[in-house]
Amino acid sequence: MATLARQSLTLEDFSGELADLEDKTILNATALEQRLSSQILQTQEQIQQSVSEQYFTKDETNTLISQVSTAFTQTAEGWQMDFNKIVSIVNANQAATDAEFQEWTKYIRFVDGNIILGQVQNPVILTIKNDRVSFAQSGQEVAYLSNAELVITDARITHSLIIGDFGWVPRANGSVDFKKVL
Repeated sequence: MATLARQSLTLEDFSGELADLEDKTILNATALEQRLSSQILQTQEQIQQSVSEQYFTKDETNTLISQVSTAFTQTAEGWQMDFNKIVSIVNANQAATDAEFQEWTKYIRFVDGNIILGQVQNPVILTIKNDRVSFAQSGQEVAYLSNAELVITDARITHSLIIGDFGWVPRANGSVDFKKVL
């Protein structure tokens, strides 16, 4: 019996909370106001038709929550259609996009049809041109790859150098052998 009384009390509490929630939902729904408007403006130069929908809260002295509008303008040259919600989203994202683009241009730049890789002010830069890949250090080209040739100002090879079937291969005593390797 005691168990049934506890369940009954719990259900009554739940019913009361549900009724409170329903009352709050109705109050919030009535506190939200929607305004619709449309307008057609005709002049000698153009015809403009606009439609907007705005949502306000009544409790916070008509604070604008959301606004959606479109405008169609017809002139002798043609039609123009504006969507304020899309424009506002694009404008809001513009700052983030500009910041990201500025970060990329520190490392990747497009100049006169060339792609320049390397952080701005870094002494080592890689430039990809139409006919060559160029390596520069402190503003001087030190190597490039073009027409199936690699041209290097100075080369330092730390182990061996193989050209065709022949190579300069180090010995255990530190000297170098020139021999056929393949």
